Amino acid sequence: MVLSGRSDDPKLEQLARDVFAMFPQCHRCGQTIERFEDADVRVHVQRVVHRGQCPSPPSVERLVPPRPAP
Repeated sequence: MVLSGRSDDPKLEQLARDVFAMFPQCHRCGQTIERFEDADVRVHVQRVVHRGQCPSPPSVERLVPPRPAP
């Protein structure tokens, strides 16, 4: 059964939402996708990725304390 031709099927919509609820992390970058509308849910393989390109990973800044004078 080809699923691509059934984009308006409410049963597939619910299945996609259920898959997203179980797997909200992107399978490409590992970040959590906040909203279903921002996800591209691959129902056949139960895979969730960001719609379009993944956001850049968050950066962590660390402050290095000054070294004491010798």
